[in-house]
Amino acid sequence: MGLFYILLFLPSLIKCNQEEIFLSEETPIDTIIFDLNTLSNSLITYQLLESSSLLSFNSTTNLIKISKRIDRDTLCPYDDSCLKCQITMKFYDMFNHKIFLLIFNINDINDNSPIFSSNTYSISLTENNIPGIKIRLSKAEDIDCINNGVQLYELTYIFHGHVIISSINLHQQQQQQNQTINQPFYLLYDLNFDLYLIINQTLDRELQNEYIFTLTANDYSNIISSKLILTVLDVNDHIPQFSQLIYSINISYSTLPGTILLKLTAYDPDLDHNSYIYYSLISIDGLNNKNDLFQINSHTGELILLTNLNQYDTKKIFKLIIGASDNTNNAIPALTTVYINIIQQSIISITFGSNKVSKNFSEVYIEENLPNATFIAYITSDEYIRILPENNNRGFFIKKLSDNSLTLLTDRSYDREIQSSYDIFIYSGNNQRTFRIIVTDINDCKPIWNTSLLNINIELKLMIIILNASDSDENQNGKIGYRKKDLIWPTWINLIDNKLIINCTNETNNNCLFDLLNKNIFINIEAYDYGKPELSSIIKIHLYYNLKQILSFKYEYIIIIIGCLLGILFILLILILYIYYQRKNKKKSNEITDDNSTEQKIIQISSSEQSSSADSLYGSEKSDNITLETAASCHLDMFLFSPKRGIILTDSPYQYSFINKSDNLTNKLFNAIQNDLTLLTDTKQEIIINRGTYV
Repeated sequence: MGLFYILLFLPSLIKCNQEEIFLSEETPIDTIIFDLNTLSNSLITYQLLESSSLLSFNSTTNLIKISKRIDRDTLCPYDDSCLKCQITMKFYDMFNHKIFLLIFNINDINDNSPIFSSNTYSISLTENNIPGIKIRLSKAEDIDCINNGVQLYELTYIFHGHVIISSINLHQQQQQQNQTINQPFYLLYDLNFDLYLIINQTLDRELQNEYIFTLTANDYSNIISSKLILTVLDVNDHIPQFSQLIYSINISYSTLPGTILLKLTAYDPDLDHNSYIYYSLISIDGLNNKNDLFQINSHTGELILLTNLNQYDTKKIFKLIIGASDNTNNAIPALTTVYINIIQQSIISITFGSNKVSKNFSEVYIEENLPNATFIAYITSDEYIRILPENNNRGFFIKKLSDNSLTLLTDRSYDREIQSSYDIFIYSGNNQRTFRIIVTDINDCKPIWNTSLLNINIELKLMIIILNASDSDENQNGKIGYRKKDLIWPTWINLIDNKLIINCTNETNNNCLFDLLNKNIFINIEAYDYGKPELSSIIKIHLYYNLKQILSFKYEYIIIIIGCLLGILFILLILILYIYYQRKNKKKSNEITDDNSTEQKIIQISSSEQSSSADSLYGSEKSDNITLETAASCHLDMFLFSPKRGIILTDSPYQYSFINKSDNLTNKLFNAIQNDLTLLTDTKQEIIINRGTYV
């Protein structure tokens, strides 16, 4: 041990040799990587001084094995260039008395795949860019050494219907750079080891607003890809454009103020606020837009006539310059020219009398339910007048006053619920006018229920029933409210707006179920409108509780219950039969026992009585010759004989005779036996019948 410490702390005093060995990572465990016996022809003992837990040394065999997994990327994480990653073992040569070093250089293998930090990357660039813009990209990470790391990047995309692949080899950059420089998008790997996407063209969002690339990293053993999305942002680089450069319309002097003469449309291909278009009237006949003749809606582009043109009877044409601009300050507007031609037309004059009309006289309002032949309008013209339509359902009839004048009257009592409007077309010469009859509503329809009696089966829970009566009128005349018609309602029923609330739950202290089981409950609800006069209708609601709900079960439950009852009855039947047969067997056993005991008792009693009788008759003489025999297994009867008393047996086993019937001794003895037989007969008749008793 002392020698060990001297060798440990004074290595400089002893000559030191070393051997370098190259070892690949991920070599299997228990692999023999070096044999110290190869260093000398003789057997030398080595003392291990320093080592790593990754390796093991057998001092008996001098073999070195791998004891744990060797991962170079974990063992030397910062050695990207693979310059030095070693495991050192120090031995002491016990024979030559010198220190020996074994240096294992760990070689890297391509055992790790490149990894992108994300599956999708998004970048944005405004349109109208200068070609050659560089956008830095995120590289794939590979923890292997440079030689086994990422070797190749590829950029794949579709441009104008063609698939384009731009690749860059990290070790042959210059050669590939010359091949991809003419592509619209390509990759660049600079001297700082940064990866860039080169935008080699000017982007136009209006042509294509998004480009999708596939970025691939390849280390020649593993390939990994990520999606790259380039979004082109909009700039306000377009001005609006009109669908036409010149518009031309014709109007007459009789055109009414408020008439929409023309609707202009312009289009801006930009996005969002850059595409908002504002219309303006720039000039009329070369003058500014301050006028009382025409107006344009800045949002919709509608050109409207403001005043009557009769005062301009000498004017034949108007030239309007209309501009359209987007939301940019001081933007140059797009221009279009509108020519308004005033032509001479027949004058059609319409007088609606006291009827209510719209602002531009395009609609006249007639109340429904007015009598037939109600006045609609008085029409005149300087030429012949023709009125359309001419069918039977046009809603009016014509009372002609002259060729150039007429009166329109209703041909029926209008019902708005059947038809709410009628169109009228007036033609005179080259002029045309039109208006529409609008039938206005009055409160002539009451709310309608879809039934007069509603039956509701109450469930033991909170029920909310939506009431839905209908009214064909409109506005306030068609608006419906609901109210209780009865003065007293059960406390568990309430009406809120159009909701009938029935609270028949166990959580409330009410008499809901009691009321339902004891009587039929009817309530009335009135539906009314808000028109003048008020109209209403009533529905009767029958509330009831179906007792079958209490007793109702599912068929499955009934079948299960019947099956259980049948099973119980079967078990009871088995028990009853078992008890019955047990008792019957026990009774038979008792009867056999009783038969034996009774038989023995009778024999004993008979024997004792016979002895007594014999003693009384003969004194001290023994009655050995008096025998009672029961023959159960043969056809012999029971015989009573006495050779001394002269009882003679015949040949027949069933016949016997007495020599002297008057013999008192024999008679007494026979009477005693008869008494015994009588006792036996009265006690167990079954024994007498089944077995027989013989004397």
